[in-house]
Amino acid sequence: MTRVTPLAFSSRWARYTSAVAIVVIVVGIRAYVIPGWSLSHPYLLFYPAIMLAGWLGGFGPGVLATILAALSLAFLWLPPLYSLRIQRVEDASGLMVFVAIGFAISFLNEARLQAERRAEAAEAEMRRGEERRTRPP
Repeated sequence: MTRVTPLAFSSRWARYTSAVAIVVIVVGIRAYVIPGWSLSHPYLLFYPAIMLAGWLGGFGPGVLATILAALSLAFLWLPPLYSLRIQRVEDASGLMVFVAIGFAISFLNEARLQAERRAEAAEAEMRRGEERRTRPP
C-alpha cells in the first residue's frame, strides 16, 4: 500500500494555509531564535520550508512558499533592510537562484504527489478487480 502525505488529498485551502504557516514559522525562527546569523546565510532555513510546503501540498503551495520566502528575504535580510529594493547584483542573482531552486523543489514534489496518486488509483483498481474475480457468480 502506498503512503500519501496528510495534506495530499485535503482541501486546497489547507494546503495553501500550511505553506503560509510554514514560512511564517521559519521567518520567526530566523529572526528571533537565530538572530546571531545576522545577514549571513539568509537562505539556509528557507529551503527546508519550501520542501515541506511542496511535500505536503504540491506545486502551488511550494511556489507560494518560495515567493513568500523570497519577499521575506528581500525585506528582512538583504540590504537595504526593510525594503524590497535590491541594490547589489550578487543579492539579486542569489535571490533569483533561490527562487529557481524553490520552483524546482515544488515541481519535483508535485511529480511525486502525482505518482503517489496514480499508484493509489492503480492499487484500488487492482483490489476491485480482485474482488470481482473472487466473488461467487
